[in-house]
Amino acid sequence: MSSGNMFSVYGRMTALPGRRDELITLLLDGFRAGGEDSGLLAYSVNTALDEPDTVWLTQLWIDKEAHDAVTRSEPVAAVTRRVLPLLAQQPEGSYGHAVHVHGRITES
Repeated sequence: MSSGNMFSVYGRMTALPGRRDELITLLLDGFRAGGEDSGLLAYSVNTALDEPDTVWLTQLWIDKEAHDAVTRSEPVAAVTRRVLPLLAQQPEGSYGHAVHVHGRITES
């Protein structure tokens, strides 16, 4: 599959002790707040096997503009404001452009 201008986001969040599941619930709320036709192609929330309070988040977007529009929208921003108090430290992450995507993602 051609990646075109697909935009990727990789994040690592460490929840306060015992708050990981609450953090995951809010991350899924944020995903739903973005809407179905947001330009988000893939969204993965993962837990770390060796760090019980760590959550990894991976997103694949049709382009950076779609990402920016959704993450700056009030519904998603409202969820983000609820996430920050659950974190033991600042989230870490990076952005990039997908070079190759393999899977069942269909282009519109």
